[in-house]
Amino acid sequence: MKKRINFIVNISKGFRVFMLLSSLAFLFNSCITYKDLPENVSEKSKISGLYINDSYDKEDTRIWQLLDYKHEIKKDSMIVKIDILDKKKLSFTFIKDNEVIGKKIIKGKFKEDNCFYKRRFFYIIPIAPILWGFENNQTRIYLFNNELVIEKAYNYGGVFIFMASGDKGNYVHRFKRI
Repeated sequence: MKKRINFIVNISKGFRVFMLLSSLAFLFNSCITYKDLPENVSEKSKISGLYINDSYDKEDTRIWQLLDYKHEIKKDSMIVKIDILDKKKLSFTFIKDNEVIGKKIIKGKFKEDNCFYKRRFFYIIPIAPILWGFENNQTRIYLFNNELVIEKAYNYGGVFIFMASGDKGNYVHRFKRI
């Protein structure tokens, strides 16, 4: 009976360590700060329209690549049609020579600042105390000066035994409206 009680106590200690590390990850890294929004961001209803797929301010960056980095379409001179499906979904249709190449529906939500926030990508690897890591990515989409702006913010970090590392950042891509 004592062995069984000791086993249960040892499990609960491990669970407490796991919960502590998981709580710390959420406490310190669940929020990402974006750059300040310009004052005259267009209304969310105006985001629907046609855009050039290639960013003019960052070389070799495309809308498709920013929305789904696993499945890149490598075609030049594509047009992207954006439609608002409802208050929680945006539709991106990729067109080349009047032919639909691909379609992507993004889930997220519009907030009061007229920006669409894509669902957050967040995960934790908790193997305490040897290995612990997290990654947090967020995307904000809005219309400014008749240009589509896709802003990505990220932070990640980890610990291996006693060595820690991490990084955070924010970058903005602009796409011309047709």
